[in-house]
Amino acid sequence: MVNLDLLKELAEIPAVSGNEGKLIKFSKEYMEKYADEVSVDDLGNVVGLLRGTDKEAPDLLAYAHMDEIGLMVRRIEENGFLRVERIGGIDTKGLLSREVRIITDNGVVEGVVGVKSHHVLPDEEKFLAPPYEKLYLDIGANSFEEATDLGIKVGDMITYMPNFRVLNNRLVSSKTMDDRAGVFTVFETLARLNKERPKATVYFVASVQEEFSIRGIVPVFYKLKPIATINIEVAIATDTPDLAGVAADVRLGKGPAIYRFSFHGRGTLSGNIPHPQLVRLVEKTAEESNIPFQREVARGAILESAYIQWEHGGIPCVDLGIPCRYLHYANEVVSIEDLKLTQELLVRFLNSVDRNFKLTRCE
Repeated sequence: MVNLDLLKELAEIPAVSGNEGKLIKFSKEYMEKYADEVSVDDLGNVVGLLRGTDKEAPDLLAYAHMDEIGLMVRRIEENGFLRVERIGGIDTKGLLSREVRIITDNGVVEGVVGVKSHHVLPDEEKFLAPPYEKLYLDIGANSFEEATDLGIKVGDMITYMPNFRVLNNRLVSSKTMDDRAGVFTVFETLARLNKERPKATVYFVASVQEEFSIRGIVPVFYKLKPIATINIEVAIATDTPDLAGVAADVRLGKGPAIYRFSFHGRGTLSGNIPHPQLVRLVEKTAEESNIPFQREVARGAILESAYIQWEHGGIPCVDLGIPCRYLHYANEVVSIEDLKLTQELLVRFLNSVDRNFKLTRCE
């Protein structure tokens, strides 16, 4: 059984990058029920330690990022409308007329992203998304003073309205499946391994600021120095009519996607080609357990492993992706079957590691 109540609760907690406080608190309280020790570092990364049964077995780390893309209040106009800044890779095409909530010190203020009425759109604008600098939020205020009286101030975070639903008893549609689906998998794996202890000691981490800087988890690795790590992310599903044959063949319901390549292609030009032996061990675990899996080659995507791999002389990292449609939009879609299969693979892989576990590049 997949605990959809837990997934829904995770999906609906607002945690835009840099403002993850509510989810940090939830994650700490959840992990404390199952981990031997729980700590929160100064950035907000939540670490749950589960001691293994063999002190000679190496330390491993499994993680997923808790933060989400969103917006920030950049300016309050004299007429009460709000101008915004993007936090993470949020696309303006999916924002127009979208319901949002502004997280203030006084509570939540609801609003809608404004858009020109269709009837007055010039022909040259009908098929274009406006730059985010021109976006504005309508919160029902008529003046600067009315907006500030509601508790709005510059720097407040903005996220999509909660919208969790189950489609045809097979799929989940919601905001923030990237990467609450991963956090969910990490949490459920911790709960299971609390009862079926692995030989290896495992650190379970819910990390921060992946969508903003991709480096929020780095201090965790600097401190803990695990021998290897496994990241539970999402993978771009290409089983929709507009993506068929365009990129890697990743489908919903066919099991987790094991990343063989991720590369941003812009900016830092960073990415991860995972340790070949680590990939083979994960694939071998899946094959021996009859768990279907897919392979992902993702250009244009960058994950935390891009920076983790350089810590302490090199930490082998492998990324598992839960196939997901419509990434970085308000309704991201994952398969309940993939959630189950990804958790099963993570549990079995962590249970397979013993004192003889060793990775080498001298093949």
